[in-house]
Parts: sequence; C-alpha cells; structure tokens
Amino acid sequence: LISILSCLYPLYTDVSDFEDINALERLNNEAFPAEERMEIDEMMQLISRQIIEVTAVYDDSTFVGFYALSVRKPTAYVFFLAIDSSKRSRGYGSKALALMKKQYAGYQIVLDMEAIDDEAENIEQRKARKSFYLCNGYHETGYYLDYNDLIMEVLCTDEELDADSFRILLDKLKIRKTPFVLVRMN
Repeated sequence: LISILSCLYPLYTDVSDFEDINALERLNNEAFPAEERMEIDEMMQLISRQIIEVTAVYDDSTFVGFYALSVRKPTAYVFFLAIDSSKRSRGYGSKALALMKKQYAGYQIVLDMEAIDDEAENIEQRKARKSFYLCNGYHETGYYLDYNDLIMEVLCTDEELDADSFRILLDKLKIRKTPFVLVRMN
C-alpha cells in the first residue's frame, strides 16, 4: 500500500532528521539531467525557507520516490516527481499523483515536462511521459515555460490553466535568480 510516511516540509527543516535523505538524493541525481536538477542542499534550503514542499513516498516502509511542489493558493506547481527506477511501471507514479491531488485538494496542480520535439534524442520518452500525465488527469494548456533556455510544456489538473495565479506563483519564486517565463503557444 502506497502512502506518504514523511512529508519533508514542514516536519523536516534539518536534513539530518530524515533517514532516507541518501535514497532521495540518489534518486534525484538519477532521475533528472543536470540542467533540470536541483541539488539536495538547495532543495533543503528552499524547504527551510518554505518555498517548496517535498514529500517522500513509500510502499510500507520502502522509499519509492518523492515529489516537490511550490504552493501558493490556488496553485500548486510540481517541480519534481520521481519514482525509483527499480519501482517504475508498477503504478507508483499514478498513485503518487493521486496522493498529490488528495494532499493539494482545491488547488490547480500544474507541472511542466520537456516539450515534444521531434528532433529530441528522447522523443519517445517525452511522448510516453506526456501520455502518462494525460492518462492521470492532466490537461494540455497551450502554455510553455522558458526557464534558462529550457522550453517545458505546461500541463494542469484543471481543464483550463489559471495563468494569472500561476504567473503570481512563478513571480514569487526566488530560485537561482533566473525568471520563469510563461508563454502561450497555439
């Protein structure tokens, strides 16, 4: 049975209190390319400053993944969702998304993913990822995020993105002094 046993924020502001920090760091390093990854020290600083919330996901007592969001009512923005590679294709990702929806009920949950680009080396992975999110209740929005020259497609749990509230959340983020630029593309 999948459950949230540890919510790193607000329970943990000191990394030494979280016993699976090494597993989380390994997964973070494995799951995200360097240009998209947030180092664990930076993640912990943002937790302590209450800029992001990180939730560890378990199956009984086994760490299977985590997700990190920035929250500003009525929007919850998913920075990261990662499931351990040895646990993928077993429904954990879908269950984690369902838990996230329960945890942030009443919020539009927004995430971004690498845009579909037929020239990309990992085009099949991108298509599979998008299909996964669409099958789990996310919707295309017609919006993209430009962050440090990375173009990411924006998906949302609501059928229509509340772009104004999402922009307010993005404007309040103080991460690496690089702005998030939300653009609409048809």
